[in-house]
Amino acid sequence: MSTALDAGIAGSRFIRILLKQSEVKADDTLGKIFHLLAEMGYFAKRGDRYKRTNKIPPPASSRLLGSVFDDIIIPYLIGESAKPNYEAVFAATAIFQPYRVRVADKFGRGSLALVAGWLPCGFSTEISAATGADLVILDEHWEALVLEEERVSILPLELERVGESLAPSVFVSFEVGHLEDLPVDKYGKFSFAVVCHRSIDTRKAREVADKIYRVNFTGALGIFADLVAEALGLGRGEECGRGGKVTYKDGDICITDVS
Repeated sequence: MSTALDAGIAGSRFIRILLKQSEVKADDTLGKIFHLLAEMGYFAKRGDRYKRTNKIPPPASSRLLGSVFDDIIIPYLIGESAKPNYEAVFAATAIFQPYRVRVADKFGRGSLALVAGWLPCGFSTEISAATGADLVILDEHWEALVLEEERVSILPLELERVGESLAPSVFVSFEVGHLEDLPVDKYGKFSFAVVCHRSIDTRKAREVADKIYRVNFTGALGIFADLVAEALGLGRGEECGRGGKVTYKDGDICITDVS
């Protein structure tokens, strides 16, 4: 995680300017960015100030991930409108991939699963791989969803090259819209629904799924996910354990059953 997110820091023009400051008093506008940078070790918080540490960004930078900051998060924080770079948003979901695999392994078996909002965390076929469930992926941002649909369509070919395969019975469907737009009659009731670092109508989710799992990432990963979600207008999810029962927790992830 740190390597990929650090590469995004190194690839951001705006963040590189911030890293030139030896000490800052962060206001409400950029406070969340400095909180992230402090969590990643670039600043140390001293009272209401952030003091620059000796940590430097890696030489290998990612301009694509950097544009998540420059084109999406920063404009949102300073009150400017911006057209999201959805290729960058799509690339950013890969940061969460190792943690998605670990999370999916904790859900147990199921027949039909719902990703109740693909962004910002990008839960997808790792759920089917771990649970055996057919999958419906929902999100209102079709520009990002179509990129994931394309990835899933070529996944069997990529797996074949490395001698692996998906179960032939696995079904993956994509729906554009909000949870209340989901055609329930089309799918029936889901074994479980997954939501990650975004707001959700829990009452509606309980109508369409037997179980609802809310996933939270800790540390810099969680802060980054919250920033992306807020900047894209997805709202902010509840904290770990709030409104439900924690079914799994470690130093990186928390799963709360809010059924």
